[in-house]
Amino acid sequence: FSVLFWSLDAGSVAYVSYLVVLQVMSDEVQHYGLDKELAEKMAAKHDPALEAEVCKWISTVSGSARPADVTMQEWLKSGVVLCQLANKLKPGAVKKVNTGKLAFMQMENVSSFIAACRELGVGEADVFSTVDLYEAKNMNQVTRCIYSLGGVVQLSCPTFSGPHL
Repeated sequence: FSVLFWSLDAGSVAYVSYLVVLQVMSDEVQHYGLDKELAEKMAAKHDPALEAEVCKWISTVSGSARPADVTMQEWLKSGVVLCQLANKLKPGAVKKVNTGKLAFMQMENVSSFIAACRELGVGEADVFSTVDLYEAKNMNQVTRCIYSLGGVVQLSCPTFSGPHL
């Protein structure tokens, strides 16, 4: 938020200056009321075994191993691994893969992967949105989408001879 200050200079002419006050917030978000209930429901739906299976499949197909000390969200957030995965399933599925660290470039990668999922036959009910992954809003949906992708490639990519989910 901004705080507005009015001052008078030596010639009695008013001028305005702004002081921007920034509040540093932690990564841990406190949920209350309905948000808290929804967050608890999502946490209860989390399936660590399915997440591990999906991560193993992504590693095997993309050739990009998940570091042991990072979460699935941290590993996939940039979208690079997802674009590599899509291009292994169907060469040229993602035309441009951004390797930059800027948020908009990473979100563009995730959006390109989502478009490739749709093109490969993942149902709209299984597709996640960019913020589900980028801001870790709904990692269960991300996992479900990738799991679904692992199944539909059997029909949509007959030339893909790698593992399926």
